Parts: sequence; C-alpha cells; structure tokens
Amino acid sequence: MKTAQVTYAGRINVERGDNPRELYAHQNEAIQFLDDINKNPFEGLLVLPTGGGKTLTAVHWLLRNFINNQKKVLWIAHRHELLDQALETVKLSAYPSVLNNVSGFRFRIISGHPKHGRPVHIEPSDDIIIASKDSLNSGLEHLLNNWVRHLPEVLLVVDEAHHATAKTYRKLINAVKDEMKSRGHENGFRMLGLTATPFRTDEGEQGLLKLVFPGDIIFKEDLRNLINKGILAEPIFENLETKIPIKKKLTARDIKTIEDFDKLPKDVAEQIAKSYERNRIIVSHYLNNRKKYKPLLIFAIDVIHAIALNKLFRDEGINSDYVVAAVKDANTGASIDVKNNKEKIQKFRNGELEVLINVEILTEGTDLPNVQTVFLTRPTASTILMTQMIGRALRGQKAGGTEKAYVISFIDEWEDKINWVNPEKLHVGEGDFRPDGTLPSNNRTARLISIEMIEEFTRIMDESIDTTGLEALEFLKRVPIGIYRFSILETAQESEAFEPIPRNYEVLLYDDTEETYDNFVNDLKILFQGIDLKDREILTKAELEYLLQTAKQIYFPNCQTLLGYRDEDVENILRFYAHTGEKPEFLAFSERRKCDLSIVARHIYDNSLGGRAKSDYIDSLWNDRKSFWQVLFSYNKLYFRKQLDIETLKIEGLYPNIEVSIPTVIHDNVPIEKLTLYEIKERDIDEYMKIKKAVFAKHTDAKGFITCAITRFRSQMRRDFQIDHIKPMSEGGLTTVNNLQVLSRKAHTKKTASENTKR
Repeated sequence: MKTAQVTYAGRINVERGDNPRELYAHQNEAIQFLDDINKNPFEGLLVLPTGGGKTLTAVHWLLRNFINNQKKVLWIAHRHELLDQALETVKLSAYPSVLNNVSGFRFRIISGHPKHGRPVHIEPSDDIIIASKDSLNSGLEHLLNNWVRHLPEVLLVVDEAHHATAKTYRKLINAVKDEMKSRGHENGFRMLGLTATPFRTDEGEQGLLKLVFPGDIIFKEDLRNLINKGILAEPIFENLETKIPIKKKLTARDIKTIEDFDKLPKDVAEQIAKSYERNRIIVSHYLNNRKKYKPLLIFAIDVIHAIALNKLFRDEGINSDYVVAAVKDANTGASIDVKNNKEKIQKFRNGELEVLINVEILTEGTDLPNVQTVFLTRPTASTILMTQMIGRALRGQKAGGTEKAYVISFIDEWEDKINWVNPEKLHVGEGDFRPDGTLPSNNRTARLISIEMIEEFTRIMDESIDTTGLEALEFLKRVPIGIYRFSILETAQESEAFEPIPRNYEVLLYDDTEETYDNFVNDLKILFQGIDLKDREILTKAELEYLLQTAKQIYFPNCQTLLGYRDEDVENILRFYAHTGEKPEFLAFSERRKCDLSIVARHIYDNSLGGRAKSDYIDSLWNDRKSFWQVLFSYNKLYFRKQLDIETLKIEGLYPNIEVSIPTVIHDNVPIEKLTLYEIKERDIDEYMKIKKAVFAKHTDAKGFITCAITRFRSQMRRDFQIDHIKPMSEGGLTTVNNLQVLSRKAHTKKTASENTKR
C-alpha cells in the first residue's frame, strides 16, 4: 500500500541531554501548586501574563505528570496558531528531565486548517491531542468513540480559557465529562484553563465562568510582579500620528478581509509601503530618539516596505538590514527562501546591526533578548499577531533583556473605521501601565475609558468640526461612570479554516444611561425567550434586528438624546449574550469624581492664577502620580489643556449658552446613607451598584421573578420596577438595604402621589 508522510500526527521521541529551556521561579512555583491540586480531581485556572510562559509551564507540568505516566491529554484552543504554538512547545520540551519513564509519545493536531488533521483520524493510541474546539465539536463522536471511551483518566487543557464560557466550549467540555462519568470514571477527569487575562470569578459577577472552572484560580502571577522581578520589561506605549490619509474607500468585503485575515488590500499596502513621507516620519522618529530606542526591531508591511525603510536608514548612516519569510519570483511565482536570514538575526543579537526590519518572520519562536524598542509600522487586526509583536520587546533584565521596552505605533488616518488592535489596550487588560509604573488601583478602568474617549477629544481639537454642544455639557457628565467590557469569538466565515477570532468590545455608561443599560442587561434572559437559540452562538441578521428594535422600543425609546448611545453597542451586547448566555462584565470607575475638570478651572479662576503660576499649578496636577489626569487624557497634555481652557471659558461667561455662577461654597460631609440613591451613584458607583443589587436580590425568587412589595405584582423584567424608600427620606428614612424595597412602576407612582398629597 502506498503511503504519504503527514505532519499532523506522529511520534515525538524523548531527546537525550538537558532541556535548554529552564523555568523561572514563578513557573516552578506554579508547578508546585498544580502538583498539590492534582492529588484530587480539579477544574481550575493557571493565570500568567503575556510573556510569563503559561504555555511552557503547562507543557512541562503535563509532560511530567501525565504523558510520563502514560496518561492522556486533550489540549483545545480556538485558533490554529495557538495549536501550532502548543505543539511546538511540546516538541521542544521532550527531554528526560520531564520524561524519564517513556522513550516517546504520540501526538495529533486537529483543526480546519489544511495542514492539520480531522477528528475522524483520531486513534486510541494518541497520547496528546491538540485541537480546535470547533473541529472537535463537528466530529465529537470520533473523539468520544475513538479516544475518550478508552480512557480511565484524562487531562483537558483549555488555552485562552477566558473564552471558555462560549457555548461551543461548554458543549465540548461537558461531553468529555459526561462520557467519563457514564463509565464510572468521573474522578479521572481533570481540567486546566490557561489565560493571561485577569478576571473575577465571583458568583455574582462571572457565575458562568465559575461553573466552567469551579476550582477558580489555582495559581496567578501578576504582570506587575514579573516586571518588578526583572523577568519582563516595563512596556512604555507611544502613539505617533503620521497624518497620512488612507483615502481609498474600502468595500465591506475589503474590511471583512482585513479583520478576518489581517491582510491589507494590495493597493492599500502598496500605498503605505511606498509613501516616502510616511517612511521618512518613521526614520526621523528613530533618529530623534536614537539613544533611547536602540536596538530597534521594526515590523514592516511587506518586502517593498522593508527595502524602502532599510535604504532610508542606511542613507542616515544607521547600520540596518531586513529579513523576510519568503519572496516570490516575479516570473514563475515560485517561493524563494531568502538567504542569510540567520546571519542577519545573529548580527542583530551581537550588536553589529542597530536596526532590524522584518516581514512575517520574527513574531514567534526567535529569541531576541536585546530588543529595546519595537516599531509597529503595520496595523494589525490580529490580537495573536499583536501579542507576538509586543512580546519581542518584553524580555526583562533577569531574562537577558532590558529594564524598559518601548512599543511605538504609527497611526494613519483611515477613512474607514477598521477594528485595529490597540497594543496598549491589549495589555491594559492584564496589568497597570504608566512610564513610572505608579498608577492608582482604579487605573485599568480609567485607561479603558480614556482609550474610548480619545475620539471625542480628537474631534474637539479639530477646529473644522462643530462640537460646541458636546463641550457645553458639564465636564463630569462627559466622564463615564463605568464600562462594559467583553470579548466575542467571531467566526471568519471566508477563511479556509472557519476559525473564530476574538474581538474585544467596550460600552461606556454615563449618568443618564446607567439605569437604562442596567435594566436592559439584567433583562437579557427575558428578551431572548422569543429566540430559539439552543446550542447556537450566532444570531441571524433577522434575529439581531428583531432584538435590537425590541430593546430600543422598551429601553432606549429616546436614544437620540442619550449621551454616547450607539445601536452597535446594544447589538454587541446582544451578540455577546447569544454567544455565552451571560451578562457582560461591568467595570465601575469609582474615582470618577476626582476627574472633574471644572473644579480645577474654578481654582484657577478664583485664585486669579495666570502666567507662570497657572502653568506651574497645571504642571503639578498633570505630574501628580496619584491623579488620573494623564490616564484619562491618554498621556496627551494638549488634550488636557484644551479641555481645561474650555471649562475656564465657561466660568468667565465667554462660552455659548452657559450661565455664570461665581460664589465659592464649602460643602458639608454627611453619612452616605443620608444621600439619595442617585447622589450615591454620583459619588460612589461601586456602593450604588452594591446597594441596588442587594435590594433586587431581596425581592427576587429562585425562578428569577421580582415581586412588588405592595401589590405583589410579579415579573422577571427589571425595567418593570423601581427602588423605593420604605420610610421616606423626608421623614428621616435612610438609604440602606433594610429601608429599601422594590415597587412596580405603577405602585411607585401611586405611592409617591399619596406621599405628596399628605405633605
């Protein structure tokens, strides 16, 4: 019989000698925690930040504890790149230090990618299966019948575990657990989730995730700790706006191709690559910061771009070169490997090259500990690629790298709005960043809000756009009270592998929209009763439109007047609920009142500060490490000064339709329970949400029905009710959980009218 060699399955032989990849102290500590919990069945999480080596840690542990003891492992993820990365780590870790009982083991990698196998290929002899969750779901019977059915014990590893609340993940996990249980081997099931994203698994906030991983976090190392220990470098993010317009009007198909495949249309890529002005900006920025930035690694768009940049650097006397994965012969179309890539990379390591420009070759695997700065001269819609690019600069001093690492993004002016990955936003989710590393604890929410508000600040700075109406609002009204943040695995329908791509979404909540959104989010289960989703995660266009229009009619009837309202925000929340069956996480900005710029303007006005005194006062605020100004204004002092000038003009009566009030008032401090709920929300959003949640919980039964305290009217929709004081505040009643009740809107109106009549 004729045979052919395949790369998606085979045997990995244990290599003689010592493993060249040693673990750091935090990885060995994680393994100790895993060893302890593995004495009994467990379903928990290993949380290590990007660059912290969570894949290597998990692989070392599972090889020693499972493969070495002839036990089986199933590793699942949602993208073929993650599967390739896991398999590569397994191959490079097969040494006697972790595998002293076996001479080798069998592997299989499965996904929709052409180079990977299919579930039908699964054999009982496979020791470790590394597979995409969608492929396994589509061939679930092959996994269960050909493999799980023969196992007394199995370890299931879930990579990027924060996505495991998706229905397809839960379906696969439950299928494996149920199969083990049906054969009396429920104690043989163990599950380890891997993630770099910190999240809470409190029952009240992330109940569904708690159900998926009931053991919660087994071990966690914070990003800040790894930076302080010198294992990771302190990342300093800088954005440089090129002002280069990308004027080509992209079609919907173009945008989808960019966001699904991270591939620019050829003519657009060519426009960017050949732009002398843009390339000159890149080179000049390096020359102006040469001492701080070198050695520099550049991620270029394509070969043409790499060649053009390299020439400009060399013209300036900079010792530079470029490496590319492959180029095609213009005549034959055949791929020709570029020679001397290894030599050039080694020269860069040795310090013989100051700048190395690369195209699609140095995103993963290559060790470049001496990189001080990364230039992102190509935009990307891929979180995986962005993580890999940033990771090239994050090696800390104890790991042979640098104390600080600069990540510079070159931002063009795109006519169409593309869902580009923001490198800082990617890392804000993992840790707290500022050049001096001393941000207050609430900065994660503030930074996320800031990134979303930059578009507003930019519009105000643009004198060609009339933003008077927006500027006329009280500044604090324009600062959100919090943010919904969530991620959706969106399938790239046109890709050859039909693989899902994670997209992060943020929805800002303001004073005027908090209650509306809170009712909407808490009523999602009721809204979806009219949709027969079952195991589906994706709404049809008709279903999404129906739900959007229903939500607008019930919760957002006056959406045109709501600050920051967008249909797409409501749609994204609906899509997230369809995907996971859970409410999005709400991050409250509890330090919001410290961001009232009108108070700063009032101080300047009342104290007649001008000239040097004004400048010194503003500088002291801007540089105050305990303040949020730099975070809120994205470290852009010009935005801060512009907004401050607007608030000062309001006080001086020089702003359209703004009434002037000059008196200075010193306010009293009172116990918080003497404030109304609205006043508490204004001052402490966390306390407000806590009270509100507790009051509704008092009046909600096990089936989710809320009952009016007076009429006994019952409904599962929160929008049908209002919180009311049992003893009115006018009679000395306090805003405490014991003195608050839930009334139907009709009963509340009637009670209020009766109380007003008595008064």
